[in-house]
Amino acid sequence: MPTTGSVSPFTRSFSATEAAIADATITVIARDGFDRVSVRTVAAQSRLAPGTVQYHARTRQALLTNAFIRSVQRQNERVLSLSSTDDPLEALHLALSELLPTADVRREDASLWVAYGAAASTRPWLAELYWEAIVLFRSRLESALEVVRDSGHLRPGVSPSTGARLVTALVNGLTIDHLNAPEAERGNISQDLRHGLAHIVC
Repeated sequence: MPTTGSVSPFTRSFSATEAAIADATITVIARDGFDRVSVRTVAAQSRLAPGTVQYHARTRQALLTNAFIRSVQRQNERVLSLSSTDDPLEALHLALSELLPTADVRREDASLWVAYGAAASTRPWLAELYWEAIVLFRSRLESALEVVRDSGHLRPGVSPSTGARLVTALVNGLTIDHLNAPEAERGNISQDLRHGLAHIVC
């Protein structure tokens, strides 16, 4: 994990070309798998010259790192673009639904998250980045749940810190369980999320 005071990699700004390369890498991972990422496959997906891809990401590790950071940022951007609501349970449900493998870009980002979680077990450099993303997610959840608590909508006996850990486990579990589930089963994911959150937020 980064030392205190270090700059989070998730605050990085991507140029338009860098974002296109990272988005293409995400698509390759979601469609073909983590091990299929290369300058050639990303160049084909992004419709950029291999030299352009290599200029912006000089190693395979850089491609993979940038894709992960970009995916986390995409998820956060979707959450921030949502309309506000005064219902704490509904607000959390809407925000966290953006992280689940429901369709299109959400499924891409969820697929990438699962792939990186598995790959991190044998790649220390990726494990550090993956854990930092979890810590960031929990921190944001804890801040949101502090507001929920102050408004009287956090379930008795649940602290913001505990709630953040429980919600993280809920979202991760639903993502893994539903990513490759039959279509009929995937239709239950939103309801399952709401039911899980209702044990934490009222």
